[in-house]
Amino acid sequence: MKFQYSEVHRAEYVAHGLTILRGLIPPSLLADLRQETDTVREIARSRHGPQAQRLQPVWSYEGFDHAPFREFLSLPGLKDTVQGILGAEHRPTERMAVFLEPEQEPWCGAWHRDWGNVPGVDQDEFFRTATDIRMYNQLNAALYDDHSLWVVPGSDRRRDSAEELAAFASTPPPGADLRGETTAAEREAACLEYARRMPGGAPVMLFAGDVAFYRACIWHFGSYLPYARRATLHDSFLCEEDRAWHASIRRIQQQARADS
Repeated sequence: MKFQYSEVHRAEYVAHGLTILRGLIPPSLLADLRQETDTVREIARSRHGPQAQRLQPVWSYEGFDHAPFREFLSLPGLKDTVQGILGAEHRPTERMAVFLEPEQEPWCGAWHRDWGNVPGVDQDEFFRTATDIRMYNQLNAALYDDHSLWVVPGSDRRRDSAEELAAFASTPPPGADLRGETTAAEREAACLEYARRMPGGAPVMLFAGDVAFYRACIWHFGSYLPYARRATLHDSFLCEEDRAWHASIRRIQQQARADS
């Protein structure tokens, strides 16, 4: 059944900071994207090793056809969603990524809010901008069933609770550092236990062709398994206020590097 945007999607987004666009990617495009991301996976691992879990931006790499990725961004259902929820001024970045499964070991990142956990960022200003639903918006588009993403629904436009800050301060299991002596099963269990530390955290269940449209300022994190094939497109939709905020963050980061 062809995807159609409705006001239900906007209501979900406003209430939870997340809505799922079920079956947005048509089967023919899904097949084309899978074919191209098979090559993307090979390029990522040849450049960055067997644990590589992304290639970004896709437009900077050769050896595969970029046209299906452009076609995805042009899907009418996606355009209707972006315009219906955010407005006509939002545009995708030139930073589209493909998220991939690690080849050898389970791995997870840390719970975070994009742009909100950066050292030196004014937290009052961050939470002020987070109340503007036009800012901090991104998507994960699953080419295979994917439950890697975890979120805390509704956390996007409110401040952190003490329990959330405690979970954020805790250390995730070793991921890219594979020198530990844990088995793959132990590492997988440790990542799951870490995911469950965050109060209200829940996995986002995507089937092939589904798109999670969500706010980057929501509490979220990812946990990845080598036996779960993954090729998930990731991009953001920005307005001018977003771009100005990102520029200010880059200045903060540059100053921090200069001071260190």
